[in-house]
Amino acid sequence: MDIKEEEHNQEQPVEITLSSCPGTTPATPLSKNQLKKQRKHAEMLELRKLRRMKERERRKEKRMEAKAKGLPVNVGPSRKELKRRQITAIEKQSSPDTISVAIDLDYDDLMQERDVAKCVKQCLRIYTINRRATRPLRLHFTGIKSEGHIHECFKKNDGWENWHVDYHFDRTHTELFDKQKMVYLTCESDTILEKLLPGYTYVIGGLVDHNHFKGLCHQRATSAGLLTARLPLSEHVDMKTRSVLSTFHVFELLTRVAANQGWTQAILETIPQRKGAKAKETSRGMEIMQTDGQENGKHNENEQDKVERSNERTNDLGEKLMTS
Repeated sequence: MDIKEEEHNQEQPVEITLSSCPGTTPATPLSKNQLKKQRKHAEMLELRKLRRMKERERRKEKRMEAKAKGLPVNVGPSRKELKRRQITAIEKQSSPDTISVAIDLDYDDLMQERDVAKCVKQCLRIYTINRRATRPLRLHFTGIKSEGHIHECFKKNDGWENWHVDYHFDRTHTELFDKQKMVYLTCESDTILEKLLPGYTYVIGGLVDHNHFKGLCHQRATSAGLLTARLPLSEHVDMKTRSVLSTFHVFELLTRVAANQGWTQAILETIPQRKGAKAKETSRGMEIMQTDGQENGKHNENEQDKVERSNERTNDLGEKLMTS
């Protein structure tokens, strides 16, 4: 029986796999760093689900508390109102006097993977800010490289193609807009942005570099012959930290100013509290002080004239008495 079994085993063909094939090397296992990244990614996905569940519970509790106190349940504009604003904004965006904002995303190769993710996250916040703004601006995402890092990161967001944004792949702002009506916003510019002009396009650099490429946006803009300007931060507020804002903060500030909000109030309501911003004494306040001083001077002059006139009357009366 043993001999027959050995003969039977010898007749069966040996199964050849990739690992048993001669001339091949076994696959290398994942490194500790790669395993750690996979584990962190899985944990992040689980935490994201938990955070969303907690956010839903918090919103539900807030609605219940507001309902119990007799307050309006909806905090902020409703979906119907947001949809109406979008339709109105789309109709107005066809006008030549529309104010446009372009996010320059032509920095794909200069950012690391985590910085690319932060950049796309800021773009998501910009879209949300514009969607909820009382006066939405026409929003452009320019310089996106097809199948590049930013494009791949956009694909991770469900429904990104349906955003009310003008996407421009492999085309920069210099190819899309009139250079005479385009202003690149950089903190290195000597020109101060005093107001938003209708029909102009304001470009914001979508670069997350932690100050590694300082002045790059300004250098690119000036070399392309574009107008540049900086936000009037130091003219309206005093800050403890540097006056450099993130991309979505700059965009939010523009939406507030476009809605006829003053620069000082818009800046204080936009920038984070950690910057410790405080409003400056405006030139208007100095004018009021000067006018008050002038009015006080006029009042003193009037009083002095009255005294002099009364003295003149007294002297005239004395002369009459003496002659009589």
